[in-house]
Amino acid sequence: MTFNVLIATIGRSTLHTMLESLLPQLLEKDVLTIVFDGLHPIELDLSSAKCTVHIFEESVALGFNGHAIRNKYQTILDKTDFILHADDDDVYADDAFLFLRQMCTDIDTLYVAKMYLHAIQKTVPAGRYIAIDNIGTPCGIIPYLLNTKGRWSLPGAGGDGRFYEEIAKHAKNIVFLDKIIYHVYPAPGR
Repeated sequence: MTFNVLIATIGRSTLHTMLESLLPQLLEKDVLTIVFDGLHPIELDLSSAKCTVHIFEESVALGFNGHAIRNKYQTILDKTDFILHADDDDVYADDAFLFLRQMCTDIDTLYVAKMYLHAIQKTVPAGRYIAIDNIGTPCGIIPYLLNTKGRWSLPGAGGDGRFYEEIAKHAKNIVFLDKIIYHVYPAPGR
């Protein structure tokens, strides 16, 4: 299975930590897409990347916690079996992609993994359903074409949940995975 991970960033230094958790897990056949939202890119050490890396710059900040970036780029991402969405200030679990390569074997299935919110000590999704406030940006392992079937709406208005609700309507199958693949840590200003 191949993965394309889209990271929308405002150039926070935490992007380095995200990449440290992600790059060792991506293989040559995978893709990493980083989009800087209205800022000049920060310097990144991508020398350890085995995968294809694309870096884009938006000249005008699209904003909205990366949701506008996700909407704009969802139709132009390099084709892989699955698309994942990540933020620049969180991290993947050490074995996340080893697990996903073993479990995500059907390219017509929407897989939903868990993330852990450290600030409130909560695992999301809390149940085997997709709904606003029960799913987060990085939870979906989305078949490539299914990724274009939804729109990310404004944060605070259920942006993540609405996107996943929309694409779930078009999914042939949905499989909930019982593993935490992603950690959200408290960040200054969050």
